[in-house]
Amino acid sequence: MMKERARRNSKTKGQQSSSKTKTNKKPSRWEDPNYVQIKSNMLSFATTIDNIRQRLEHRHDVLTLLSKTPFWALIEAYIQRRLTKVECMKSNYDIVRLIQVYDTKTKKFKFNDGDSEMKSKDVAEIFGLPNSGKKLPSTTTSTRPKLHFVEKYFTQYKKITNTSIDKCLNLALGDETEEGAMDVTRLIILQLFMTNLFCNSGCTLAWTYTTTIDTLEEMGKYNWAQGVLDYMYFGLEQAKKNKKDKKKQPSVSGCLILILVRTQISKLQIRSIILMI
Repeated sequence: MMKERARRNSKTKGQQSSSKTKTNKKPSRWEDPNYVQIKSNMLSFATTIDNIRQRLEHRHDVLTLLSKTPFWALIEAYIQRRLTKVECMKSNYDIVRLIQVYDTKTKKFKFNDGDSEMKSKDVAEIFGLPNSGKKLPSTTTSTRPKLHFVEKYFTQYKKITNTSIDKCLNLALGDETEEGAMDVTRLIILQLFMTNLFCNSGCTLAWTYTTTIDTLEEMGKYNWAQGVLDYMYFGLEQAKKNKKDKKKQPSVSGCLILILVRTQISKLQIRSIILMI
């Protein structure tokens, strides 16, 4: 009888252990209907600027070139610490909610108090980007261009990544020639694209972007506000599709600080931080 009782107790403990294991098993984050990877990473760019800040402060030639680019208002906000790591922390919960109410057909966010739409003029006001010029070239089929700058720094890299840009930037900062100053300018802009304006689920940057920033004159030809907006909308549309496909990683590309304007911070507040208005 004692053996039978021990056998029953052992079975009961086994059942409890099994039940406990099933209860404590955490679901995969992909199984979470609210999970999505946010690729926009302002914090990463802030870290890059912090890492080169002392060297950059002594490179007046680089700062002069940067001030002549269409991206100076945004880059200067990081350099002058108007955008610190605290301001760069994103709210994934707000972004997820916005993705859920985004309508891909109308390109509007449907809220209880009405629809909201982001336009290129809003991007121009927030980031200080030009809202006129040519449309940015397609990045769908992007091949390595035969540019001196690309061959000089990216020959050993198959793709443009955050890490490769940082390594090239560290190398370029040691070149105090006129060419070196322009190289640093290009690399800082590429990092801005990579982390803020044109970030994507592959964590790489299309080679096409190097052709758009090869010279100051070339940079001034494009409608960057519209380009950033179009890329954000493309990222939202892909995110909505991927959430329906269980085999694909739920992620969203593009400059998501723009859609956060509708939630936590007003457009004028962000604009005042960047442009010091």
